[in-house]
Amino acid sequence: MVKFISAYRSAVLLALLVGLFPLLVQAQTGAIRGTLLDAATNQPLPFANVVLLRTQDSSFVAGAQTSDNGVFSLVNVAVGSYSLRATALGYRTGRKPVAVTATAPDLQLGILRLRATATQLKDVVVQGERAVVQGNLDKKVVNVAKDLTAVGGTASDVLQNVPSVTVDQNGSVSLRGSSAVTIFIDGKPSGAAGGGRATSLDQIPASQIESVEVITNPSARYDAEGAAGIINIVLKKNRKDGLNGVATAGIGSKDKYNGSLNLNYHKGKANVFSTYDFRQDRRTGYGSLDQTTRGQVTRTGSNGLPQSTEQLLTLRQNRHGVNYNTSHALRVGVDYSFTPEQTLTFSVQPRYNEGHSWENIYSRQTRQLYGQVSPDSVGTNNRYNSTHSQNRSADITLDYRRTWAEHKGRELTASAIYTPLRGQSTLDSHLFYLDGGATPQQQQSFRNQLNQGSGQVDYVQPFGEKGRFETGAKSVWRRYDNDYRFTSSVPLRFDPSNRFLYQEYIQAAYATYGNASGHLSYQAGLRAEQTNTHGEQLSTGQQFRRSYLNIFPSAVLAYEMSEDQQVRLSYSKRVQRPDQGELNPFTDRSDPLNLNTGNPYLLPEYIHAVELGHQKFFGKNSSFTTTAFYNLETQTIKGYREVIADPLTGNQVTSNTRLNLGDETNYGLELVGATSLASFWKLNGTASAFRRIIKGSGPSSDINNSNFVYTSRLNTTITPVKKLDLQVSVNYRSPVVTAQGRRQTSFNTDFAAKYTVLHDRGSLSLRVSDMFNTLRFNFDAYGPGLDAVSRNKRESRIAFLSFSYQFGQQNADNANQRRRPQQGPSETNSANGFE
Repeated sequence: MVKFISAYRSAVLLALLVGLFPLLVQAQTGAIRGTLLDAATNQPLPFANVVLLRTQDSSFVAGAQTSDNGVFSLVNVAVGSYSLRATALGYRTGRKPVAVTATAPDLQLGILRLRATATQLKDVVVQGERAVVQGNLDKKVVNVAKDLTAVGGTASDVLQNVPSVTVDQNGSVSLRGSSAVTIFIDGKPSGAAGGGRATSLDQIPASQIESVEVITNPSARYDAEGAAGIINIVLKKNRKDGLNGVATAGIGSKDKYNGSLNLNYHKGKANVFSTYDFRQDRRTGYGSLDQTTRGQVTRTGSNGLPQSTEQLLTLRQNRHGVNYNTSHALRVGVDYSFTPEQTLTFSVQPRYNEGHSWENIYSRQTRQLYGQVSPDSVGTNNRYNSTHSQNRSADITLDYRRTWAEHKGRELTASAIYTPLRGQSTLDSHLFYLDGGATPQQQQSFRNQLNQGSGQVDYVQPFGEKGRFETGAKSVWRRYDNDYRFTSSVPLRFDPSNRFLYQEYIQAAYATYGNASGHLSYQAGLRAEQTNTHGEQLSTGQQFRRSYLNIFPSAVLAYEMSEDQQVRLSYSKRVQRPDQGELNPFTDRSDPLNLNTGNPYLLPEYIHAVELGHQKFFGKNSSFTTTAFYNLETQTIKGYREVIADPLTGNQVTSNTRLNLGDETNYGLELVGATSLASFWKLNGTASAFRRIIKGSGPSSDINNSNFVYTSRLNTTITPVKKLDLQVSVNYRSPVVTAQGRRQTSFNTDFAAKYTVLHDRGSLSLRVSDMFNTLRFNFDAYGPGLDAVSRNKRESRIAFLSFSYQFGQQNADNANQRRRPQQGPSETNSANGFE
């Protein structure tokens, strides 16, 4: 009887287990993890979309976005069979069947590679390329490495072709009409970018640049500096096994030469890289200035009493010159992986730039008093300027990265960079008065030193299936020492020499949190920055200090309307701090007719930016992005120019300074599109239209200036025959107002051709910039008692012929990829879009 009961209980228990087994299996959940890389470069693919679909009905199960290092994680996935799909702009969609089982609930897919958009034939794969301009909702990425019109140029030439960006004849960069831009090199301030505050981008050859990221509404993770946004220049990197390299040599019209050598060696845990670039450039330029000023002067009347009379001064000036520039740029570094989860990178990037320039200036000034029939000649003179300059800078960088294999998406990074910059220039002037009198000689000597250091730590902690928490801290220190000396063979009433010391400390911390629910994803962040500054003008003993704390919020909402369509709404607050040149309280009198004075009382300007974007993909090769934006800038810093009587000489002159004038508003629409009209014809373009309004009050007049601004860029690439690419780029920018003037229209057309030789190891490239010679920098200025028209033309129509040769393992890899036979669906992941 006991045996019977025991057998009965065993049978019942077995029946219960059999009946509950499907429910237990169904209740059990697992996870799917992997890393997404570019198949050609082995670089991570950040912000790619990874979704999991049921095999039976293709219904949505889970989704995630890859992190900065390409890692994705899908958690709480029930046991079953699924289809994994990965999509990224400019790449083939990757598909892979996967299964989560009770015995193996955590599925580690390892590395999955996406290929660029390609067309498969019977025996070959014709490899596609990412569009020159890729429009994302949070930034625009310009793939300069594929832009033929950038061959042989510098970073300044590259940015000239970037949508929404303007570079003037002095190398100053503007974004959507605003010069309040922060420039980074690989996400960090650089000596080549003046510490991120100013620009000396001719020190960066275009051959070193992989892409340019234009971030108009950054999150709290980024520095708050740069009211208009951030431009990040991404340098080329190579981590292929063995020794790889690229050698390039080029020659341009009218004495222009360049050459570069890029080497990379990767074996085991170490990756060593080095790049050397040489440039020698000669450019001519000419310009003119027509300026009229009106002011009151005191003269003795016929009755012997002083009388106030209106005076009209007219200045006519023409100039032409030539500039020679030679630069050397070196980059040496090593990546070392202690473990698969820990990597340390050390690099040194010294740069040297030397320039010589000569300029002839012809000036004539006349004076006419109120009621006078004809003007009197004040003076006619020629001025010959000779300038010699040298600039040395370096970026010394140390980066550390730590990940956790058991917790995908968790990451710790730390970086430190030190930038010393030394610059000096000497300007010798010879004045030749044609109307008689003295012929003085003058010399202006500039010595500038910048020491900058920064350290940063960032940590990322994933939460649940789609949650992500980021936090970090950063410290920046800058010290400027600007020494200016002026000497003259003729005694002066004043000494315009001065030396200015300026220090700036910025301590920052931030935190962001993001998550998703269904098709809606969101992220909110907060950044705090404490700023301390100290300036001292040694010539006068004047000092000033400032200390302030700012909070910068940011938020973004994104909604996936469908698999190929997304809407995004974002907000951020940013700041533009006055730099040391704007704060220097000394009056520069080297040009006695145009005085320049800094303003130590300048306050930072703040911007509130809102953007609403919509992105739509059409098939594999076409996309269209629309962005509506609204920016409000308070305490806006603008140049202000007025006519005054020089307190030292009594002469009628113009005085230039910087003021917090009031508010600036910009609102408009921006469009980015890319498509393939045929298998041999690619087309992409950008266009924007926005209204700019500047309102405020100056010392002698109110400011109320506005206009509509239009910009467009059209780029087309045609491959008429195998191995030959032809590219044409057209840029147009309409006039844009300033506080007291207007920058006039600019227009240029670039042409480039590239022919592949030596079994795809070499290439010949021809570039003709501004082929119709239409690019000019013209400016009109106006204000109380002031009208000025400035016309400037820098040599811009340049033909450049270059030859490039690649060697090492990368060529074998590329050749194998082109000759790979077509495979069936069951052979490898490559047929599904993965490699």
